Parts: sequence; structure tokens; C-alpha cells
Amino acid sequence: MNSAGTVVAETNMLSEFRYHQRLLRWLGVMLFIVSAWTLSTLIPSYLALAPAQTLSGQSLAWSLSQSITADLDDDRLQWAAERPGPHWASRALSFPAEAEFVRVEFCLNNDVPPETVAILLASVRDGRLDFNRQYRLNSFYSGARGECFKEPIPRRAGDGPAIFQIQLINGPASISLSSLDVTPLEENPVWRLTRMGMLTLGIVLVVLVLKDYVGARPRILVFAGLMTVLGILFGCCVSVSLKADIYELLTGGRSIDARYSMQALLQTQFPLGGFSLFTFMHAVLFCAATFFLGLARRYAWMDMLLLAPATETLQLFVPGRGPGTRDMLVDWFGVAVAVFLVFLLRRSQRVRALLED
Repeated sequence: MNSAGTVVAETNMLSEFRYHQRLLRWLGVMLFIVSAWTLSTLIPSYLALAPAQTLSGQSLAWSLSQSITADLDDDRLQWAAERPGPHWASRALSFPAEAEFVRVEFCLNNDVPPETVAILLASVRDGRLDFNRQYRLNSFYSGARGECFKEPIPRRAGDGPAIFQIQLINGPASISLSSLDVTPLEENPVWRLTRMGMLTLGIVLVVLVLKDYVGARPRILVFAGLMTVLGILFGCCVSVSLKADIYELLTGGRSIDARYSMQALLQTQFPLGGFSLFTFMHAVLFCAATFFLGLARRYAWMDMLLLAPATETLQLFVPGRGPGTRDMLVDWFGVAVAVFLVFLLRRSQRVRALLED
């Protein structure tokens, strides 16, 4: 083998060794991810503060918008609209002041096509009906007959009365439920200690993996990349309430003056959506971190790919938050875009010269 071939072979072996070394560095984080999912299955996150409120068989308690009909009894709740919507059914609820979450449970008696029904909950706080929390059931965009849903919706301790609303978004549409219960919850003290310890451990493990970037060159790029990673870690670890406050600060938020009568609030359609801005930021932050660190170290793309499931797992330990496959795919999309950009820049001799200085 000639000298040029020997150099290429040695370079390839060195690169392969570095990638294997990176994977070994992430071994502790991978074990953390497995342990986190195991603990989240074994330890209940919430405890019931009071018995569940059954919303069946109370037809007079519901306020209906125009052109929607209801058939409510002890075993079934059904709403239907014969013309294009939106239409909605609302009712007022009260919970203990210390309730931090409300668990909503129901089963479907009919098939529900995507984006035709939304189930929402909003609470009165500081004189306003607040839509800045995570109030839409994430799991319920569509469903099949017989499918059951259960999800805790976060509130702030001290929130006032809540309004529960079922929206028929596109008509004609209908929804039939075999049960509909809401239960006030508080955080399990055992889970609180567990999640605080695991959240700290997860962040420490990620920092240890990435600490070898400190001192790498070009320093300005590495500094920008590590600051972006800190932004990612901060974003995945903030509470729902703080996330909502940030959203309100950036967008103006969404709320309704609650000094109106309760009947007027019940006749008000809740806005849909929210937090889409943060999904966009997922891609931007991962793209930026991969771009800056990728110009300093060729294996940065691997670190950022593995950082995505690690940060999603950390959200298991943030009250009201949770991991999402879609968010992780968005993260990886941002990484892919950055890898392409770094590849193009590294082909420039001028850029390579600057990076080697």
C-alpha cells in the first residue's frame, strides 16, 4: 500500500474510533433514559385530591351553542351538529384550590375523524379566563369507537372555577361518549422527589458528555453552540406555567375578561392551537447548535442526534410536560439541515483554512 493509501486508512480508522468513543460517552445517558422510562411506569405521578366528578346525566348543567343538539343520560353523552361548525357545549366546574392538575377520562362510542372534535379546559385566574396553559388534550385529535383517553391537564394551584368545553370543529359532526369524568389531582410526593433527582442527574450526564467542547476552536463558534445547547436544556425543563408565560410575553397571549357572567363565558368559543411557536424553535435551536459545534468538531451531529431523545426524556420529570415523538423528529430535522450547511461550508478552502487556524 502506498503512503497516500496508508494515510487515508489511518484517517478512517481514527474517525471510526472517535465515533465509537462518542457512543461510549453517551452510554450513561442511554442508561438514564431506560431508567427514566422504567420509573415513570412504576411510580404514579399524581394522587386524587377528591372523587371524580361524573359529567353524565346532568343535561341542564351544559350550555350549548346554536345548531347543536344533545342527548345526555347516565350512560351516554352525545352531541351532534347538522350544519358546518364550529359548535360547542360548555359547563362550569369547580376544583379544590390546591389542585395542580385535572385528569380527564372518556371513551368513544363512535369513530371521530381527525380534527373534527376538540376537548378543552380553561381556568379563571387573576380575573381572566386563561387559554395560555396547555389546555387541549394532546392525545385527542381523532379516535376509533371503543377507544378510551385519559390525560392530566395542568392548572396553577389557586386557580378559580374552570370551564370545560367540547367543540365540534367541522360539521356536520358528532361525538358520543360512554363516560366523561374529571378528577382533581395533586403531585405524588414520592414522584416529586424522584423527578427532581432524575432531572438533576439527566442534566449532569448531558453536561459531562458535552464538556469536551470547552476549549475547542474556533472558540466563538463553540461558545455559540454551547449557549444554544443551554437554551435547549432550559426549554425542555421549564414548567408548563412558565412556558405559557413566555408564550404570552412573545405573542401577547390569549385570555378573556372573566368579569362577565358565567353564562356569557359558557357561550364563548375557546380558541384552538397554541405553542406552535415552540415547535418551530425546536428545529431552529437544534439546527443552530449542530451548525456551530459541527464547524468545530466533525462528530457534533452525533451528539445532537442523541441529545434529542435525552431532552425529550427529561420532560418526563417536568410537571405537565412530556416527551413527544413529533418533537424529536423536528429536532432531527434541524440537525439534518445543519449537517448539510456544514458540509457545504467545509468544501470551501477559505472556510477550512479559518477553521484550522
